[in-house]
Amino acid sequence: MKSLLGKLGVILIGLAIVGCAEVWGADWKLFGDHDNYLIYYDTQNITRPSKNIVRVWIRWDYTKKGVMDMVGKFGKKYENLDYLKYLCEINCVEKMIRYLSATYYDNKGKVILSLSYSPEQYSIVPESIAESLYKEVCK
Repeated sequence: MKSLLGKLGVILIGLAIVGCAEVWGADWKLFGDHDNYLIYYDTQNITRPSKNIVRVWIRWDYTKKGVMDMVGKFGKKYENLDYLKYLCEINCVEKMIRYLSATYYDNKGKVILSLSYSPEQYSIVPESIAESLYKEVCK
């Protein structure tokens, strides 16, 4: 009986570790909000592929209103939408941003849709979410 309880304990600890893997691998810091979502960036996984370029993951956690809006725009496929993760690249000197990829996840962590973007860069608009991110990562 003790052996069985010991094995069960090890299994439960293992499941807890696996379940917390994303939490340990990322440190999401809130930097923006909207009626439809809260916006975070991952402070632990910021990379600098070159001197003036910063790559950063962004996460949009959808509110109930945000989910309803997405369902209204794109259909029932989004009724279990939980969050969106973007990989962005910011040119800190030129104040430009480009989006490398985006993945929508449901409330069970399953991918709803995954997208890749063209290498086109966009000017960072003053008082936008992109500018808030720029101010956080291009210090």
